[in-house]
Amino acid sequence: MTIWNNSKMSTVYYSDDSASENDVCVVKITDREILVEYDDEGLVQYRGANDGSGHFVLSAERVDGRASLHMFAESSILEGSWIEGGYRGMWRIELG
Repeated sequence: MTIWNNSKMSTVYYSDDSASENDVCVVKITDREILVEYDDEGLVQYRGANDGSGHFVLSAERVDGRASLHMFAESSILEGSWIEGGYRGMWRIELG
């Protein structure tokens, strides 16, 4: 398992809400799974399968969320989209 405890997450909303930049998150990737954790008035955990392709489909039970993340080989950047409740947008995570 590889763990990046000091990753930085930037979030863009498809609404008038301001973007959120450099929020701390933890990313854990194993041969089978990806886990992205961050605090938003409690722990939010997005989980998804890892098939080795660099493309992940995740879900977060606590916030009724669905998301995607994509990563090129040897890259330290994950990018994708998300939906939570009535909100949706894009996110970018720099592993650190």
